[in-house]
Amino acid sequence: MTQLIRPDASTTRTQPEGRLVPAIRGQATMHACMNDIAPASTDYIESLAGSSGEVMVVGVGDPTTTPTNDFNHIIRFCASKDASGGANVGLLCQLRQSYVSETDQGTLIAEFTGTEIPNTVDTFFRYRLTTGEASLITDYTALSLRFVVRNLRGGAPRSCRLHWAAIELPTASEPAQHRLLTEAEAARQRRGQAVVQDLDRVTVGDRSRGA
Repeated sequence: MTQLIRPDASTTRTQPEGRLVPAIRGQATMHACMNDIAPASTDYIESLAGSSGEVMVVGVGDPTTTPTNDFNHIIRFCASKDASGGANVGLLCQLRQSYVSETDQGTLIAEFTGTEIPNTVDTFFRYRLTTGEASLITDYTALSLRFVVRNLRGGAPRSCRLHWAAIELPTASEPAQHRLLTEAEAARQRRGQAVVQDLDRVTVGDRSRGA
């Protein structure tokens, strides 16, 4: 069995110059944009077109049961661009514990890059923590996801839209072993990159909406 913990607190949204971007679309807060059971195309956080280095941090809710092993800790998120073509856009994603602010970021648990976001179609990514990364978690009630927008290269400026995020965790009763990855998935994991996933694999485990 698995459980999903979703964003339940909006912590930080800044652009390098200190302006309050990215913009929040369709909801009042960042975490409300990101904690649906499945992503909504009208709810998202949008970066400034052409900008790199914008930061979005959301705290996630507490698990129903605390995991008793370091296997099958999976970060999932969904992102798109505001328009097809143009500049390539990506996201750096970090899992942090006890994040307070950009000057007090707490403990880095894991860091990986999202594949370049191809177009306006919602693209789903996942990254499975290594057991070494998962073992760094000492407080499952103090986890945050930190996203950094990266405009990578070429073409007209584009915005990044972040629609949804969640952390999949094992329940206390789940066996201490990894579920198998394909060879392609394993190769991407070794490069520190997220794996593109199918929509029908997004909503698993706990299906309740976040706070």
